[in-house]
Amino acid sequence: MRGRPLLLAMALAPTLCFSPVATAEPATEVSAATPVLTAATRDAALKAIKARLSRAYINPDRVPAILARLDTSKARYQTDDPARFAALITEDMQAVAKDTHLYVRFAPEWYRAATARPDPAAIAASNAFDAQHARNFNHGLVETRLLPGNIRYLKIVGFFWNEAETARAYDDAMRFLKGGRAIIIDLRSNQGGDTNALDYLRSHFFAPGTLMTTLVTPGSADVQVLAQPNLPSGRLTGIPLYVLINHRSRSAAEAFAYTIGQFKLGELVGQRTEGAAHFSDDTAVPPFFRFSVPLGYTQDPISKRDWEGTGVAPTIEVPAPEALETAYDLALARLLPLTPDGVEKDFLVWARDGLAAQRTGQVPTPAERAALAGQYGAAKIELRGSALWLVRPDREPRQLKPLGAGGLFEAEDDDTFRVRIGHDGLYLLRPGSPLTLDYPR
Repeated sequence: MRGRPLLLAMALAPTLCFSPVATAEPATEVSAATPVLTAATRDAALKAIKARLSRAYINPDRVPAILARLDTSKARYQTDDPARFAALITEDMQAVAKDTHLYVRFAPEWYRAATARPDPAAIAASNAFDAQHARNFNHGLVETRLLPGNIRYLKIVGFFWNEAETARAYDDAMRFLKGGRAIIIDLRSNQGGDTNALDYLRSHFFAPGTLMTTLVTPGSADVQVLAQPNLPSGRLTGIPLYVLINHRSRSAAEAFAYTIGQFKLGELVGQRTEGAAHFSDDTAVPPFFRFSVPLGYTQDPISKRDWEGTGVAPTIEVPAPEALETAYDLALARLLPLTPDGVEKDFLVWARDGLAAQRTGQVPTPAERAALAGQYGAAKIELRGSALWLVRPDREPRQLKPLGAGGLFEAEDDDTFRVRIGHDGLYLLRPGSPLTLDYPR
C-alpha cells in the first residue's frame, strides 16, 4: 500500500521519508465494521504492538522502558473505545521515547485497505482519491505572493506527492520564485509528508548530484539522497532565501529547514521546530489500528547528525506571527545597498517605509478616523462604517487601510498607492514620486 498511507500520513502524523509499508501483525480477527474493543481484541492489539516495537524500533535501548510502561499502564487501557485506547498507548510510548513518529491511530478505513487482498480496481480508486486530495491542496503549495520590491513568497502547508502531477506544480511555483530578487518559503505549521516532494523542492537549491542527506536504517544499507539532475524550472541558487518555521513545523518541513541551515543557504526565521526527524513505516494492527514505528534517521553530510528531539533552531528568532515581516525586512535591508538608484530601488525603499510604518503598531482610533473625514479641495475622505475612503472626481472610490501613525494610509486594492492625510490636505504617494500636496484642504 503506497497511495493511501501517504495521504493519511499528512492528515494524522506524517512520516518523514519513506512511503509507509503496511504489514499485518498476527492477532485475533474481529469484524472491522464494529468499532468496539473487547478484552480479547484489546489484549491482542497490545501484544502485537509490543512485538512490533521489540523487532523494529530504531532505538532498541529504549524498548524495555517502553514495554515496562505499557505493562504498568495496562489498567488504563481497559476501554472499549478504540480511539481512546490508541491515544492512551501513544501517550505512554511517547512519554518514554520522546519520539513523535511513534504512535498508534484508530484508522479502520486505512486498516481495511492495508490488509485487503490486492485488487487492481481498489488500488486504482485509492490512487485516484490520493491524486484528487493532492489537487485540492495544489500539492501543498497553497499561496504565492509578489511583495513590493519583487520579493517572492511561497506558502507550503504540507508535502504531497502525486507522481503524475506534483512535480509540474512545483515547477510552476519554482519558476515564480526564480523571478524574485529574494525568496521567502513559509513552512510554519507544516506537518511534513512525502519526501519525494521534499527532495524535489530542496534539489532546486543545490548543484546537480550534491549529497543533501543520508537515510540510515540500522541493519540496512544507507541511502544517499542527491540533488536531482534535471529540473525544468532550473536552480534557485544565488537568490537570498528566507525559510519561516515555528514550533509546529515538523518532519519533512524540518528536513528542508535543517538542510538549508546546515549548508548556510539562507536564513531560518521564527521559532525552534518540533524535533521529529525519524522516518517510519506503518503497520496494520488488528482489529483496526495503524501503528507507526520509526525505523531510521537522517544524517546530515556536514554535522553528521539530525534534529531528533532538539528541533531546528532559527538563525533569526522571533515570535512566529512576526516571521514573515521580519524576513521581508531582512531581504529589503540586504538588497537596498546592492541596488543602484532607479525604479527597482524606489520599490525597495517604498516597501521598507511601509514596513517601518506598520511596525509602529499605531493606527487611528475610530474618533481620529472620523476627524480625518471631510472635503480636501476637489477630493474628499469619507468614513464608511469604520473604514476611510478616498473619493476623487472621475475616479473610482478607493478604500484605505491605515499603515501607522501620521495619517498614512494605503489603498486596500493596490500596495503601490498611499495617501497621507495632513492638516493641510492630501498627499498622494507612489514609489519614487516626490512628496507633493495634491489636494489642499
